[in-house]
Amino acid sequence: MKRRKISSTKTAFYVFAIPGLCFFAFAVLIPLIMGINISFTDWNGISTDYNYVGFDNFITVFTDKRIRQPILNSLLFAVLGCAGNNILALSLALFVNQKIGKLGNVARVVFFIPVCFSQILTAFLWKFIYREVITQIFDINNPLGTTTWVIPAIVVMGLWNTVGINMLIYLSGLKNVPVDLYEAATVDGATGWQRFRKITLPMLMPSFNVCVTLTLTSWLREFGMTLSATQGGPGGASRTISIYIFENLYKFNKAGYGQAVSMLFVVFLVLIGTSVSSFFRKREVEL
Repeated sequence: MKRRKISSTKTAFYVFAIPGLCFFAFAVLIPLIMGINISFTDWNGISTDYNYVGFDNFITVFTDKRIRQPILNSLLFAVLGCAGNNILALSLALFVNQKIGKLGNVARVVFFIPVCFSQILTAFLWKFIYREVITQIFDINNPLGTTTWVIPAIVVMGLWNTVGINMLIYLSGLKNVPVDLYEAATVDGATGWQRFRKITLPMLMPSFNVCVTLTLTSWLREFGMTLSATQGGPGGASRTISIYIFENLYKFNKAGYGQAVSMLFVVFLVLIGTSVSSFFRKREVEL
Protein backbone atom coordinates (compact mmCIF):
# COMPACT_ATOMS: atom_id res chain seq x y z
CA MET A 1 0.00 0.00 0.00
CA LYS A 2 2.82 2.38 0.87
CA ARG A 3 4.60 1.66 -2.41
CA ARG A 4 1.41 2.33 -4.36
CA LYS A 5 0.86 5.57 -2.47
CA ILE A 6 4.43 6.73 -3.15
CA SER A 7 4.13 5.73 -6.80
CA SER A 8 0.86 7.64 -7.24
CA THR A 9 2.40 10.69 -5.53
CA LYS A 10 5.35 10.66 -7.92
CA THR A 11 3.02 10.26 -10.88
CA ALA A 12 0.92 13.22 -9.76
CA PHE A 13 4.09 15.26 -9.25
CA TYR A 14 5.33 14.60 -12.78
CA VAL A 15 1.90 15.18 -14.30
CA PHE A 16 1.62 18.64 -12.75
CA ALA A 17 5.32 19.62 -12.74
CA ILE A 18 6.42 18.68 -16.24
CA PRO A 19 4.01 21.01 -18.13
CA GLY A 20 5.04 23.90 -15.88
CA LEU A 21 8.74 23.13 -16.33
CA CYS A 22 8.29 22.91 -20.10
CA PHE A 23 6.54 26.27 -20.17
CA PHE A 24 9.22 27.79 -17.94
CA ALA A 25 11.96 26.46 -20.22
CA PHE A 26 10.18 27.73 -23.34
CA ALA A 27 9.26 31.17 -21.97
CA VAL A 28 12.19 31.95 -19.67
CA LEU A 29 15.15 29.57 -19.69
CA ILE A 30 15.70 29.21 -23.46
CA PRO A 31 15.29 32.97 -24.19
CA LEU A 32 17.69 33.72 -21.31
CA ILE A 33 20.37 31.42 -22.71
CA MET A 34 19.86 32.85 -26.21
CA GLY A 35 20.05 36.38 -24.81
CA ILE A 36 23.33 35.64 -23.03
CA ASN A 37 24.75 34.35 -26.29
CA ILE A 38 23.57 37.40 -28.26
CA SER A 39 25.04 39.80 -25.71
CA PHE A 40 28.52 38.70 -26.82
CA THR A 41 27.83 39.46 -30.49
CA ASP A 42 27.33 42.44 -32.78
CA TRP A 43 23.97 41.16 -34.07
CA ASN A 44 21.68 43.90 -35.40
CA GLY A 45 18.50 41.96 -34.73
CA ILE A 46 17.68 41.48 -38.42
CA SER A 47 20.40 39.67 -40.33
CA THR A 48 21.13 35.98 -39.90
CA ASP A 49 24.87 36.57 -39.53
CA TYR A 50 26.72 38.05 -36.61
CA ASN A 51 30.19 38.12 -35.13
CA TYR A 52 31.32 37.46 -31.59
CA VAL A 53 32.88 40.56 -30.03
CA GLY A 54 33.68 39.24 -26.57
CA PHE A 55 33.01 41.71 -23.74
CA ASP A 56 32.95 44.78 -25.99
CA ASN A 57 29.21 45.33 -25.48
CA PHE A 58 29.53 45.15 -21.72
CA ILE A 59 32.46 47.58 -21.73
CA THR A 60 30.44 49.96 -23.88
CA VAL A 61 27.66 50.01 -21.27
CA PHE A 62 29.99 51.65 -18.75
CA THR A 63 31.18 54.28 -21.23
CA ASP A 64 27.85 55.06 -22.91
CA LYS A 65 26.71 58.56 -21.92
CA ARG A 66 23.21 57.96 -23.30
CA ILE A 67 22.43 55.37 -20.63
CA ARG A 68 22.94 57.74 -17.70
CA GLN A 69 19.59 59.50 -18.01
CA PRO A 70 17.58 56.24 -18.29
CA ILE A 71 19.35 54.98 -15.16
CA LEU A 72 18.49 58.13 -13.22
CA ASN A 73 14.90 58.01 -14.48
CA SER A 74 14.51 54.36 -13.44
CA LEU A 75 15.89 55.11 -9.97
CA LEU A 76 13.51 58.07 -9.60
CA PHE A 77 10.60 55.87 -10.69
CA ALA A 78 11.67 53.26 -8.13
CA VAL A 79 11.96 55.72 -5.22
CA LEU A 80 8.71 57.58 -5.90
CA GLY A 81 6.75 54.49 -6.90
CA CYS A 82 7.92 52.22 -4.10
CA ALA A 83 7.52 54.82 -1.34
CA GLY A 84 4.18 56.10 -2.63
CA ASN A 85 2.74 52.63 -3.23
CA ASN A 86 3.61 51.20 0.16
CA ILE A 87 2.60 54.29 2.16
CA LEU A 88 -0.71 54.53 0.35
CA ALA A 89 -1.35 50.77 0.43
CA LEU A 90 -0.67 50.58 4.18
CA SER A 91 -2.89 53.60 4.82
CA LEU A 92 -5.75 52.05 2.84
CA ALA A 93 -5.26 48.71 4.60
CA LEU A 94 -5.44 50.39 8.01
CA PHE A 95 -8.62 52.18 6.92
CA VAL A 96 -10.28 49.03 5.57
CA ASN A 97 -9.21 47.05 8.63
CA GLN A 98 -11.26 49.28 10.91
CA LYS A 99 -14.55 47.81 12.07
CA ILE A 100 -16.81 49.86 9.84
CA GLY A 101 -19.16 47.11 8.71
CA LYS A 102 -20.20 46.87 5.06
CA LEU A 103 -18.39 50.11 4.26
CA GLY A 104 -15.10 48.27 4.72
CA ASN A 105 -16.07 45.61 2.17
CA VAL A 106 -17.19 48.27 -0.31
CA ALA A 107 -13.98 50.24 0.19
CA ARG A 108 -11.92 47.09 -0.36
CA VAL A 109 -13.63 46.42 -3.69
CA VAL A 110 -13.39 50.06 -4.82
CA PHE A 111 -9.68 50.26 -4.01
CA PHE A 112 -8.97 46.96 -5.79
CA ILE A 113 -10.94 47.60 -9.00
CA PRO A 114 -8.11 49.58 -10.74
CA VAL A 115 -5.88 46.49 -10.47
CA CYS A 116 -8.13 44.85 -13.06
CA PHE A 117 -7.08 47.42 -15.66
CA SER A 118 -4.04 46.64 -17.81
CA GLN A 119 -1.09 49.03 -17.91
CA ILE A 120 -1.92 49.99 -21.49
CA LEU A 121 -5.55 50.79 -20.68
CA THR A 122 -4.47 52.69 -17.57
CA ALA A 123 -2.07 54.79 -19.65
CA PHE A 124 -4.72 55.73 -22.22
CA LEU A 125 -7.28 56.46 -19.50
CA TRP A 126 -4.96 58.76 -17.57
CA LYS A 127 -3.69 60.43 -20.74
CA PHE A 128 -7.30 61.48 -21.33
CA ILE A 129 -7.69 62.63 -17.71
CA TYR A 130 -4.51 64.71 -17.81
CA ARG A 131 -5.30 66.18 -21.23
CA GLU A 132 -9.02 66.84 -20.93
CA VAL A 133 -9.71 67.13 -17.19
CA ILE A 134 -6.66 68.20 -15.19
CA THR A 135 -5.49 70.80 -17.69
CA GLN A 136 -8.98 72.28 -17.99
CA ILE A 137 -9.76 72.42 -14.27
CA PHE A 138 -6.41 73.79 -13.10
CA ASP A 139 -5.52 75.64 -16.31
CA ILE A 140 -2.05 74.09 -16.48
CA ASN A 141 0.02 72.33 -19.10
CA ASN A 142 -0.37 68.58 -19.52
CA PRO A 143 2.06 67.10 -16.95
CA LEU A 144 2.91 64.30 -19.38
CA GLY A 145 4.31 66.94 -21.71
CA THR A 146 6.63 68.62 -19.22
CA THR A 147 10.07 67.33 -18.29
CA THR A 148 9.57 68.30 -14.63
CA TRP A 149 6.27 66.54 -13.94
CA VAL A 150 6.20 63.66 -16.40
CA ILE A 151 7.67 61.06 -14.00
CA PRO A 152 5.47 62.06 -11.01
CA ALA A 153 2.46 62.00 -13.36
CA ILE A 154 3.26 58.47 -14.51
CA VAL A 155 3.86 57.40 -10.91
CA VAL A 156 0.33 58.59 -10.04
CA MET A 157 -0.98 56.42 -12.87
CA GLY A 158 0.96 53.45 -11.56
CA LEU A 159 -0.19 53.95 -7.99
CA TRP A 160 -3.82 54.04 -9.09
CA ASN A 161 -3.30 50.83 -11.05
CA THR A 162 -1.31 48.75 -8.55
CA VAL A 163 -1.87 49.94 -4.98
CA GLY A 164 -4.81 47.55 -4.49
CA ILE A 165 -2.56 44.48 -4.54
CA ASN A 166 -0.29 45.69 -1.77
CA MET A 167 -3.34 46.88 0.16
CA LEU A 168 -4.61 43.30 0.32
CA ILE A 169 -1.20 41.99 1.38
CA TYR A 170 -0.97 44.53 4.20
CA LEU A 171 -4.59 43.85 5.14
CA SER A 172 -3.82 40.14 5.41
CA GLY A 173 -0.87 40.98 7.66
CA LEU A 174 -3.03 43.20 9.87
CA LYS A 175 -5.55 40.40 10.28
CA ASN A 176 -2.78 38.17 11.66
CA VAL A 177 -1.67 40.60 14.38
CA PRO A 178 -2.90 39.19 17.74
CA VAL A 179 -5.51 41.43 19.33
CA ASP A 180 -4.08 40.57 22.77
CA LEU A 181 -1.00 42.66 22.01
CA TYR A 182 -3.09 45.77 21.36
CA GLU A 183 -5.19 45.16 24.48
CA ALA A 184 -2.12 44.73 26.65
CA ALA A 185 -0.53 47.88 25.21
CA THR A 186 -3.73 49.84 25.82
CA VAL A 187 -3.84 48.69 29.44
CA ASP A 188 -0.22 49.85 29.83
CA GLY A 189 -1.25 53.30 28.60
CA ALA A 190 0.28 53.17 25.09
CA THR A 191 -1.01 55.76 22.64
CA GLY A 192 -2.27 54.94 19.15
CA TRP A 193 1.03 55.98 17.57
CA GLN A 194 3.00 53.88 20.07
CA ARG A 195 0.84 50.82 19.34
CA PHE A 196 1.36 51.36 15.62
CA ARG A 197 5.14 51.82 15.93
CA LYS A 198 5.81 49.10 18.50
CA ILE A 199 3.28 46.45 17.47
CA THR A 200 1.84 46.99 14.00
CA LEU A 201 5.03 47.82 12.11
CA PRO A 202 7.17 44.98 13.57
CA MET A 203 4.38 42.46 12.99
CA LEU A 204 4.01 43.61 9.38
CA MET A 205 7.65 42.96 8.47
CA PRO A 206 6.75 39.86 6.37
CA SER A 207 4.27 42.02 4.45
CA PHE A 208 6.86 44.77 4.03
CA ASN A 209 9.29 42.15 2.75
CA VAL A 210 6.92 41.10 -0.04
CA CYS A 211 5.47 44.51 -0.90
CA VAL A 212 8.65 46.58 -0.85
CA THR A 213 10.73 44.00 -2.73
CA LEU A 214 8.17 43.42 -5.47
CA THR A 215 7.23 47.09 -5.78
CA LEU A 216 10.83 48.29 -5.93
CA THR A 217 11.88 45.79 -8.60
CA SER A 218 8.66 46.40 -10.52
CA TRP A 219 9.19 50.16 -10.71
CA LEU A 220 12.83 49.65 -11.67
CA ARG A 221 11.51 47.60 -14.60
CA GLU A 222 8.88 50.20 -15.54
CA PHE A 223 8.13 49.86 -19.25
CA GLY A 224 4.61 49.34 -20.61
CA MET A 225 2.79 52.23 -18.97
CA THR A 226 5.52 54.76 -19.71
CA LEU A 227 5.96 53.59 -23.30
CA SER A 228 2.21 53.87 -23.91
CA ALA A 229 1.90 57.26 -22.22
CA THR A 230 4.97 59.16 -23.42
CA GLN A 231 7.20 56.89 -25.55
CA GLY A 232 9.95 57.87 -23.11
CA GLY A 233 9.50 61.60 -23.74
CA PRO A 234 9.40 64.49 -23.66
CA GLY A 235 13.03 64.68 -24.70
CA GLY A 236 13.87 61.42 -22.96
CA ALA A 237 12.69 62.75 -19.58
CA SER A 238 10.77 59.52 -18.85
CA ARG A 239 12.95 57.02 -20.75
CA THR A 240 13.71 54.11 -18.44
CA ILE A 241 16.30 51.34 -18.69
CA SER A 242 13.66 48.98 -20.04
CA ILE A 243 12.70 51.44 -22.78
CA TYR A 244 16.37 52.03 -23.54
CA ILE A 245 16.87 48.27 -23.96
CA PHE A 246 13.76 48.07 -26.15
CA GLU A 247 14.99 50.90 -28.37
CA ASN A 248 18.39 49.29 -28.88
CA LEU A 249 16.80 45.93 -29.71
CA TYR A 250 14.09 47.07 -32.11
CA LYS A 251 14.74 50.69 -33.07
CA PHE A 252 18.50 51.23 -33.24
CA ASN A 253 19.26 47.69 -34.52
CA LYS A 254 21.79 47.06 -31.77
CA ALA A 255 20.48 43.76 -30.45
CA GLY A 256 23.86 42.64 -29.11
CA TYR A 257 24.36 45.81 -27.11
CA GLY A 258 20.75 45.83 -25.95
CA GLN A 259 21.08 42.27 -24.66
CA ALA A 260 24.27 43.20 -22.81
CA VAL A 261 22.44 46.04 -21.06
CA SER A 262 19.56 43.71 -20.20
CA MET A 263 21.93 41.07 -18.77
CA LEU A 264 23.57 43.62 -16.49
CA PHE A 265 20.14 44.93 -15.55
CA VAL A 266 18.97 41.43 -14.58
CA VAL A 267 22.00 41.00 -12.32
CA PHE A 268 21.28 44.38 -10.70
CA LEU A 269 17.63 43.46 -10.10
CA VAL A 270 18.59 40.16 -8.50
CA LEU A 271 21.10 41.87 -6.22
CA ILE A 272 18.78 44.69 -5.16
CA GLY A 273 15.83 42.32 -4.67
CA THR A 274 17.90 39.90 -2.59
CA SER A 275 19.35 42.72 -0.48
CA VAL A 276 15.98 44.32 0.27
CA SER A 277 14.38 40.97 1.05
CA SER A 278 17.24 40.05 3.38
CA PHE A 279 16.97 43.42 5.14
CA PHE A 280 13.31 42.91 6.05
CA ARG A 281 13.65 39.18 6.75
CA LYS A 282 16.18 39.88 9.50
CA ARG A 283 13.65 42.18 11.18
CA GLU A 284 10.70 39.80 11.14
CA VAL A 285 9.17 39.07 14.52
CA GLU A 286 8.49 35.48 15.56
CA LEU A 287 5.46 34.80 17.72
